[in-house]
Amino acid sequence: MMKKMIFACVICAFFLAGCSNNNRVNSEKMSPDENVQHTLEQYLQAIVNRDADTLVELYGGSYQGFMNLFPETDPDNEQKLFNQYLELIPNISLKEILDQTEVSKDEYKFVITFQHEDGTLFQTQESDIITDKFTYTIKRVDGRLKVMEVPPYQP
Repeated sequence: MMKKMIFACVICAFFLAGCSNNNRVNSEKMSPDENVQHTLEQYLQAIVNRDADTLVELYGGSYQGFMNLFPETDPDNEQKLFNQYLELIPNISLKEILDQTEVSKDEYKFVITFQHEDGTLFQTQESDIITDKFTYTIKRVDGRLKVMEVPPYQP
């Protein structure tokens, strides 16, 4: 009887362990493609959340455009530059990832669309050119994945 009880407990333990679901994302266990897409999704969620700290952490591009927009701000204060920029852009979020291309082992390109809070497609217009597809580049910089483009701006 005792052997049956121990056997049943062991079977239950294996069953419960097999059914458990670990939802935490472990970037070391992710494939490079998943890790790259996860970086982009974190960056885009930081835009939604207006989280300048995360944007600064994940951004690897130039701050020259920010400095042109905000010449009075200390160029070394990246968080303040992003906060000011976030105040200019509309509330947008990722609508869809249309395409992903591996340029090299350290560079990926994504073509995405954004949506407004009401679900309508976000577009920018410059002269007569209307754009609703945006390309984002993810590069490995000093061993870390970085997004090279800022959120789209429509004056």
